[in-house]
Amino acid sequence: MEMRESIEKGIYLAKNRCFEDAIKVFEEGLCFTQHSIAMSYYALCIAEVEGNYDKAVSLCLMAAQREFYHPDVYLNLGKIFLLNGKKSVAVKSFKKGLHLDKTHAELVSLIKKLGVRRKPMIPFLPRHNFINRLLGKLSHRWGHKTIAVYHPR
Repeated sequence: MEMRESIEKGIYLAKNRCFEDAIKVFEEGLCFTQHSIAMSYYALCIAEVEGNYDKAVSLCLMAAQREFYHPDVYLNLGKIFLLNGKKSVAVKSFKKGLHLDKTHAELVSLIKKLGVRRKPMIPFLPRHNFINRLLGKLSHRWGHKTIAVYHPR
């Protein structure tokens, strides 16, 4: 199989959650090393199948260094962080991908699914403080309008 075909087939299999088959295709001739997007999908497969998150993250970061302008790399990196239980880092990765392509459907749906929180209404108080919770509930009822809060400097 030609290198390009292997890369396309591996990416297709990874996108369709056939991770073990995708790993076999990617490792055939080490085609993932020649293509950054394929490397990020290979990293996702490694995380899903083997649970080797350190290896997966390092491969994905290597892909991000090569093609920092491709949102799929950050999508896969974020998915790896989610698998590893690191939601806050995953959200940062997804946001970085959205910064590159605001209309990326999978990134947008993942961010919505995760339910990213807004900043507390009064930033110098903890999120769980009664006043922040009350103001947050009120602003939600009023259509997510922000409430101006006096903050002495």
